[in-house]
Amino acid sequence: MPTPDFQRGYAHPTGRACRAAGDSDHPDTEWRCTRCDKLLGVRRGGQLHLRFARGHEYFVSLPAVATCRGCGTLNKAPSSAI
Repeated sequence: MPTPDFQRGYAHPTGRACRAAGDSDHPDTEWRCTRCDKLLGVRRGGQLHLRFARGHEYFVSLPAVATCRGCGTLNKAPSSAI
């Protein structure tokens, strides 16, 4: 089964990439681990978009709590802006 384009890195830039490019109006914000800076999810509106291996994707409401798969740190995404 071919990989969709959004998994090949062709998706629009989010969070840090948009801020670096000067796009302050971009609504998406990255949620990263507080210890190792691994990407945990992307805030889209009032929800988090989470993507895991083998095509598992979820939209979850805020606040959200997750354990980083890289270092094991417990992270919390508050309902207010990150």
